[in-house]
Amino acid sequence: MKRIIFIVSLISIVSCSESSENRSNSNNIETESPIQNLNVQTSTFSEIDSSGVLMFPLKMGETKREDGGSSYKDIPSYYFWNIMFFNSKSNNYYLLAKDKILIESFNEEYYDDTKTVSTYKTNYIFYTAKSLDYNKDKLLNDKDPSYLFVSDKEGKNFKQLSPDNYHLSNWKYIKSTNKVIFTASKDSDKNSLFDDKDEVVAFEVNVDLNESAKEIFNNETKSELKKLYDRDWKKVKK
Repeated sequence: MKRIIFIVSLISIVSCSESSENRSNSNNIETESPIQNLNVQTSTFSEIDSSGVLMFPLKMGETKREDGGSSYKDIPSYYFWNIMFFNSKSNNYYLLAKDKILIESFNEEYYDDTKTVSTYKTNYIFYTAKSLDYNKDKLLNDKDPSYLFVSDKEGKNFKQLSPDNYHLSNWKYIKSTNKVIFTASKDSDKNSLFDDKDEVVAFEVNVDLNESAKEIFNNETKSELKKLYDRDWKKVKK
């Protein structure tokens, strides 16, 4: 009887061990397989000024759509999920951002078709990017707000300039004051959308100072503007 109990116990132990090993192998397959199937896409690169520092925007994987375009999980293919910087003099390389981010553009004004990013007017690189899943749909895409970011011209000291929960509308660097002036809309009606029904606010921020962006026009001025608009235009009937 003892021998039977011992054999049953041994079979149970071996069975549990094999089951545990199978689960372990299964887990390894689940975690390793997707990574092995991914490709790092650095199809284009640009030199910053003539510094020897290169930018390698990391593209999203592309899927052809019925309309002839391409996208990755409803994300336009011209967006980047990060940028790798490479110093060809020192052979050092590093990522622009450590957190999840979706980069729409960088230094639009100073980028040309010769694959050169110019910083002669700014000494900075400016980026528009999305970093917050505002509508909680587990995606970063056109429905989420765009923010203004900046780094030095080597891709270091990367930081956000425009405030959270405001969708960037327009921006301009003012060299004489070292300020960035920008406008951004906030979700005034709390419907998780940024549209023409939302208030658009003007901000300023000094690029070199470690400070938050500040509204240009105070509440009193904005209140006066609302009164004038209401008096002269809101009540006009067709």
